[in-house]
Amino acid sequence: MNFKVEYINKLKITITTLLVIFLCLFAYFFKDFFNIVENKLIDLRSYLSTDGGLYGGKFVHADRDIVIVSVNDLTQYEAARSSELNLTRWPWSRVVWAKLINFIEKQNPKVLVVDLNFSNYEDMSRNYTSPDMVLADALGYYDNIVLATALRTPYRETANYDSSKILDYFSNPYSPSSDTLNMYIDNKTLDENISYYAHTPIPNIFTNSTTMGVTNLVTSRNKDENVRYSQPVYKLIKGNKEYYLPSIALATLMKKEGIGKLAEEIPIENNILKVGKHKIRLNDNGQVLINWHGHGDAYTDIPVNSLLLSMVRGVNYFEYENKKFPLSYFTDKIVIITQTQSSTETHNTPVARDLTDAQIKATIIDNYLNDSDITNKCKRPFLKHITPYKGVILTVCFCAAIIFVMLIATNIPLAFVNGILICFTYILLSVLLFCHPRFRIILDTAMPMYFILWTFLISFVLKAHHELKRKRKIEKIFGNLVSENVLKQLVTKPHRLNLKSSVKKVTVMSCNISNNLQISDEMPPEKYVELINNVFNEIEQIIFKYNGTINRFVGNSVLVYWGYPIHSRKDSENAIKAGIEIIRKIDEYNLSLNKIDFDEYDEQTFEEKNPGNYSIDIKIAINTGNALIGQIGSSNVSDFTVLGTTVDIIERIENICTEFGKQIIVTQNTLSQLDTPIPAEYLGQVRLKNSEEKVKIYELKLYQQDTD
Repeated sequence: MNFKVEYINKLKITITTLLVIFLCLFAYFFKDFFNIVENKLIDLRSYLSTDGGLYGGKFVHADRDIVIVSVNDLTQYEAARSSELNLTRWPWSRVVWAKLINFIEKQNPKVLVVDLNFSNYEDMSRNYTSPDMVLADALGYYDNIVLATALRTPYRETANYDSSKILDYFSNPYSPSSDTLNMYIDNKTLDENISYYAHTPIPNIFTNSTTMGVTNLVTSRNKDENVRYSQPVYKLIKGNKEYYLPSIALATLMKKEGIGKLAEEIPIENNILKVGKHKIRLNDNGQVLINWHGHGDAYTDIPVNSLLLSMVRGVNYFEYENKKFPLSYFTDKIVIITQTQSSTETHNTPVARDLTDAQIKATIIDNYLNDSDITNKCKRPFLKHITPYKGVILTVCFCAAIIFVMLIATNIPLAFVNGILICFTYILLSVLLFCHPRFRIILDTAMPMYFILWTFLISFVLKAHHELKRKRKIEKIFGNLVSENVLKQLVTKPHRLNLKSSVKKVTVMSCNISNNLQISDEMPPEKYVELINNVFNEIEQIIFKYNGTINRFVGNSVLVYWGYPIHSRKDSENAIKAGIEIIRKIDEYNLSLNKIDFDEYDEQTFEEKNPGNYSIDIKIAINTGNALIGQIGSSNVSDFTVLGTTVDIIERIENICTEFGKQIIVTQNTLSQLDTPIPAEYLGQVRLKNSEEKVKIYELKLYQQDTD
C-alpha cells in the first residue's frame, strides 16, 4: 500500500513538473503571440482611461485651447468647388498658405503649428516675389511658429554632394539643422535607439525664427497596428555629426514656454526629458505612450476652407458646424494647421478604429503641454512599464497566492472561488495601475495571466484529486462507524479531520451483555446470533443518534467514543444520555421478546430448557480522558482505533458493574464535564493497573428515579 501511494505521489510530481516545463517553453516560443494579446489588452485599458473612462473626473480633460485647422481630401474638394476662393489644382500655391498664416496670426495665437508638406521647391527663381520666398517671409516674420519637416532624402539641389558631408555644405540659416537641440542623455541605450539615420530636406523656407519640428511618425512595425507611441526627439546622423531635432510636440512645448534658444542644454536623465517645469517620461526606445483623451472629437477640428472663405470675404468671423464664431476665437490658442494625405487620414488607435491623424497629433501636443507639467495637480503622468524583474516577482507572488489559497481552502467550491478572485484581483490591479492618474503604470497582463491561470488550473485539479482521495479514505474508515449525519459532515468538511495519529480528549463508553454466556447456553446458535445482532442494532441506532463513534464490536460488547472525528462540548452529556437510553431500550426489548420455537430441534437436547425465562442484561461503563487515536495495525490490515489509559479504565469499571450488579457507572472525569449535574452515588475509587493513580467512580441514579 505504501509503495502504491509513493508511486502515485511521484507520478503526480513528475507530470506537474513536465507540464510546467511545457508551459514555459510554449510561452517562450510564442512570445510574439503574447505581445499581440498584450497590445490588445493595453488598447482596452487605454479605452477605459479616456476622459469619459473610469477616472475621468480626476485628471484634466482635453485642452480646449488646442484647435485644429484640417486639410484633407474633403476640405480640398470643398475649396476647389468654391468660386470665391478661385484656387488652382492641388497642391495650392505657397502664397495661399502664407496668406492663411498671416490671417490667423492677426488673432495672436499662442503657437501656430504648420504641419504641411513643403519639401520641394515651387519656384526656382529665388526672387522675393516667388512663392517660396513669400512663404519664407511669412514664417520668418513671426516667432511663435512651429514648422514641420520630414526626415527624407534631399532633392536634386543636393544630389551631387556626398550625403555624409551634406551639412558641411549647408550651414546657412535655411538649413533646419542649424537650430538643433543640445541634448544630454545619460542612458546610452536610449541614445542609440532614438537615432534616425536619414537625410534632411533643405528647402529655403526654414528661418532662424521658426522652430523646426519633425512630424511624428507611426512607430509600429505594421502600419495597420494601433498608434500607441510618440517620439520626443530625433537624432539625425550625418557622417560623424549628430543633430538632435525636436518633434512637433516638443517644439510646440518649447515655443509655448518661451524656450527659443535650442542650443540650451535639455537633459534626458533616468529616461526623463526635462524642459523647464515639464518632465516627460520616455521608454528605452525614446518613445512616450500617448495619454488618450477622447474617441474621435476631443479637439475642435475646423475645415481650412471655412477660414479661407472668411479671409477672402473680409469678415471677422468664420462658420463652423452651421454656427458663426468670431476670429478672436484663435487668440491665445494652440492652432495646428495639419494636412492629412489621402489613404492616411485615419489610424487604428487604442481608443478608436478610425481616429483622424489631426486628432492624434493634437493629443500628442496636449500630452507634452499639460501632462508633463509638474505644477498641474490634475495631470495624467506619462505611462511607464513595470520593470521585467518586478513583473516576474509580482507574477510569482500571485501564483504563490493561488497555491496558498488552494492549500488552506476548506472545500473545493471555496478553493475555486478564491482562485478566481486572485485572478480577478490581478486583472483589476492592472486596470487600476494603468487608469488611475496617480500611478499610470503598465502592468503586463497577457503572459502573467497565462501563468496565473495555469497555476490556478493545476492547483485546482491537484486540490480536487486530494480532496476526493481524502473523502474516500474517510468513507472507508468511518463509513460503518458513525451516523450518516456525522459522515456527511466529515465528507463535506474533510479539512477539519486529522487522520494522523494524535492524542485527543474523548469520552469512552463500553456496552457489555453481561449474561452473554447464559443466553448462549440456553439458545440455538442461529437464534443466539440473531438475538445478539438485534441488540447491537438497537444500540448502534442510539449511539448514532447521539453522534457517537463505534470503535469496535468484540464478542458480547461494543466500545464507543465521543470527541472524534467530530468534537462537541456536550460529548460527555451525549455519552450519558446514550447510555441511559440504551438501558431503557433493552428493557423494552426484553418485554417484547417472543418465545423461540424449538420444535425443529432435538427435544432431548432442550427438554428442560425454558427459553422464555431469560432477558438481556446490559452493563455500561463511561470514562473521559486523553487517548491515542490513529490507524493501528500492519501495512495490510489495520483499524482506526482508540488506545490508552482512558480505555483501560473501562475494563475495570465493567467488572465492577457485573460484580456489584450496577447498570451504569461513570467516572469523576466524565461527571466534571457536564454543564448540569445529575444524580449519582459515589461508589469509591478504582486503582489503575500498574499505577498508583486512582479514579473515582459513581453509579447513575437518574435511570432508577425515572422508572420508579
